[in-house]
This record gives sequence, structure tokens and C-alpha cells, in this order.
Amino acid sequence: MTVFVMDTRNLCLFLLVLITGSHVRSFGQDLFSEPAYIQNFGPFDEPFNRSRIGWPEPFGAEELYDGDDAPRIPEPMVFDLVRPLGARRGEAEVNVLGVFPLNRNLGEAEWAPEIEIALADGFAVEFELPFEEWSLKSYKIAGQLTFGTAFNNSFIHGAQAIVLYDKDTGNVTPTLLYLAGLQFDENWSALAMVGLRTELEGDDRANRTETLFNFSLFRHVGDYTTLGVETNYSSSLIGGTEFRLMPQVHCELQDNIMIQFGAGCLFTQQATIPEAAARLIYSF
Repeated sequence: MTVFVMDTRNLCLFLLVLITGSHVRSFGQDLFSEPAYIQNFGPFDEPFNRSRIGWPEPFGAEELYDGDDAPRIPEPMVFDLVRPLGARRGEAEVNVLGVFPLNRNLGEAEWAPEIEIALADGFAVEFELPFEEWSLKSYKIAGQLTFGTAFNNSFIHGAQAIVLYDKDTGNVTPTLLYLAGLQFDENWSALAMVGLRTELEGDDRANRTETLFNFSLFRHVGDYTTLGVETNYSSSLIGGTEFRLMPQVHCELQDNIMIQFGAGCLFTQQATIPEAAARLIYSF
């Protein structure tokens, strides 16, 4: 009797599939279709087109695809972003930056490991540990929000907020930046950062507060190589300035490993410091 009951149930299920097959197939297609967060990206004028892949490209900002409907702006090496503008939920990377003065009498080597995670489409956070030589100097956290695109998806913009806590002095230094990227064509793109940085402790507020302007120009020269020139400018409210010029090369070694390196100069009121820099990135 048990066998007969089971066979009857199987027969009923088989007939149900035959009768409603089109609905079952439709349900299966919906079940395995592209996730909703990829189909509709709210903060942007139009959703990105990532249908050719199931997950975000690790180094999408360094690569160009005809199907993309957002600018492909690389990250500067020294003063980088928290993932590229327009980062997708789930993107993450760990990286380490090193900046080395070529004249040891003019400064110490600085390096910083960090982790970056996109918690939502267009929003990413970062935690960084800045070192001088082998001494941990501060703790840094940052958040970045992408506002959207414009001008037929050749322009993308957003904002970045940074908080730096000095481990030795206890000073807290917040930074607020407006970010704007422009893709001129398949090869050329540029990124600008404009903002303010200040220390919350101390008496001389004019000396502790700086205006910031960073501008970087990039050219894709191959499927895995990008050339760039990065500039970092800071000026205190009483007139003290610093300017860094850093030509650089970005090379994708594997799908999720990239190295960036370059050499340039840091110009201060006291000295001109030749320096080299490198950043190793692992994306997952």
C-alpha cells in the first residue's frame, strides 16, 4: 500500500509539471536571474550594466569594457580612494602603500596596510594603520559615497570623509573631500579631489587647517597597464604649502593582484625631497 501511495504522489507531481511547465520555467529563470542590486543602482542616473559577469571585476577601474555605463577612473597611488567611485556591494581589497625618501637625511620611510570594503552599492569604508619606519603612528578610518554620474555617463562624483587619530599626541584630524572623475575617451581619464583638513587640538587653528587639491591624469596603454601622473597640493590658512608630483605605473599581475609604483618629488618650504613609492593590492 505504501508503494502505491508514493507512486500516486509522483504521478500527480509529474502531471502538475506538465500542466504548469511554462510557469515553472519562468520561476526558474527568475530564481537564477541577475541579482536585483546589480539591475538597479539607486544613487546613479542609470544602472550599471554588469550583465556580462556575475560578480564585480576586481580592477574594474583599470580596465575598459564596452558594456560599462559608468566612467572607468583609476585610483591614484599615494592619496587613493576607498575603492573606485561606483564600487559595488561586496567588493573588497587589502593593500599596502610604501613611500620612501631617496635621501635618508630628509625623512623616514612611511608605509600603511589597509583594508577596504564596499558595504553597499556606491558606499565603501576603509581602515588603515600608518607607520613611520617600524613605529605605528596613527589609526585611520574613512568612508566614501558615490553620488552618481552625468554627461552621458562620462562624469562621476562623490565624497570622502577621513578621520586620523594620532597615537602619540592624541590629536584627531578629520578630512572632508569632494571627488570628481571624468573619462575623456577609452584611454584618457582624470580624477580631482578638493577639500579641507584640520586638527581638532591646539591653539593656532589657521596653521592647523589646510585646503587640499589633488589632481591625477591617467592613460590606459594596454589591457593590463595604466600610466598616470598624480599631484597632491596642501596649503594651510596662513600660507604654508606642500606639493607632491608622482608619475606612476599601474600593472595588473593577475585577476586579483595589482602593483603600482612610481618616483617623484615632495616640495616643501624647507626642502625638495625626492621619493619613490609603491602599492601592492590584493582584491577579492
